[in-house]
Amino acid sequence: MKLKFGNVVLGGTFDTLHSGHVKLLATAALIGEKVLIGLTSDAFASTYKQYKVKPFAVRLANLRTLMASIAPEREVTYAEINDPFGPAVSDPRLEAIVASIETAPRALQINDERAKRGLRPMEVVVISTVRDGFGHILSSTYIRRVLEQSKQN
Repeated sequence: MKLKFGNVVLGGTFDTLHSGHVKLLATAALIGEKVLIGLTSDAFASTYKQYKVKPFAVRLANLRTLMASIAPEREVTYAEINDPFGPAVSDPRLEAIVASIETAPRALQINDERAKRGLRPMEVVVISTVRDGFGHILSSTYIRRVLEQSKQN
């Protein structure tokens, strides 16, 4: 089976893994032969997260385990990123970027930066939001908030 793209990229913090992450990662594996995942460094994550994320090594290990169960046949490469763009703005092999509705604007910024560097833009593949049974958008921040509230009750 020939997949749509040879090289696909996505990125994130991947702190508390949830079904939204699964959807994002599975989409990348379904459309690309090779997947590059940018994982935010601890230092970079601390500049925009209002809470302390799990250490990079823990997040990477959890992400590797999840990807191995989602798409064991895919070649997956991981890159530590220290800015909002990572290797997505400089790797000419990348053909598509997978993003959520919330992160799609960043994907467009990445394409703008690629154009400035003389690289062709990537196709932006946007996944829909994943919600819990009460209609709340799933995110690591939301899950942390719910867990903290349940500890207080």
